[in-house]
Amino acid sequence: MADNVSRVTDMLSAPMEQVIVALGSGIARAQRELDRYAIDAQREIDEDPVLSEAGLQATFYQIPRAELELTIAIAMEQNPQPAGNVRALGAVSVAQALAIRQIHLQPVNAAYTNQFSYDVNASSKLKLTVVPVPPPGAETAITPQMTQDKVMEIAKPNLVEDSTARLSVNFNGRTRVWVVLQYRLVGSDTVRLVLVVVDDQTGQIIKLDK
Repeated sequence: MADNVSRVTDMLSAPMEQVIVALGSGIARAQRELDRYAIDAQREIDEDPVLSEAGLQATFYQIPRAELELTIAIAMEQNPQPAGNVRALGAVSVAQALAIRQIHLQPVNAAYTNQFSYDVNASSKLKLTVVPVPPPGAETAITPQMTQDKVMEIAKPNLVEDSTARLSVNFNGRTRVWVVLQYRLVGSDTVRLVLVVVDDQTGQIIKLDK
């Protein structure tokens, strides 16, 4: 029975900083997936002749605020006391010996209450609010390092000779790439001829579709 109780306690208990990090990490992963979806959508727009000509922009979704409240039981882990008589130690050494090493949190739920006959009235609350903040420099517009003429100079050797072809050149500030799209209109349809994606910082072609 003691082993079972110990195993349940190990599963339920976690250091406070790990709980906070896990909660924040979960929110960050959810936001990252939303951003990744929007970036993929923008990439599809940039690489589609009709959508890119219309000047469409992907919609970005943001978690503006996340509030979490946990009902928990708190356990405090102290540093192990040194061997010998604690009274013989100096005041600073005693304080270090008795200092709290770590705070452990245990969520109070029906299983925990029944397992340990815990009085829920003695529980504590952990409130955590996570809000987004702009990164340094995010308030200023992203200016490309390369000019459109320089991008066209890089992409031109890969374009096809076609007097009826059209060109679309777009800069994606979020991914810092240039998208050069050469296409032809055939009736009401569009036919993509060449797609060149150029990295704005290095000037290297990172994607080429013909």
